[in-house]
Amino acid sequence: MVGPVTLNDGTRGRIVLIGPRNAPSGAMAVLQRSKGGSVESLPVMAILERLAPADVVAILCAQERQFGESGLPALDAS
Repeated sequence: MVGPVTLNDGTRGRIVLIGPRNAPSGAMAVLQRSKGGSVESLPVMAILERLAPADVVAILCAQERQFGESGLPALDAS
């Protein structure tokens, strides 16, 4: 599962969901360091203060729907 994100400072990137919420690397942020530059991969937990609260909620909900055991319907990835 991959989705776009824009951080509070304007940095653009992608959030990649690869596991459950309790996994330290279950949600990763792939951010471009500068225009045309290299990318940086960080756990979402390392950039929480740079994310809008609504984005954090959306990431956690998507992670729970895809990998959790709460009984929520899985996301339609098609």
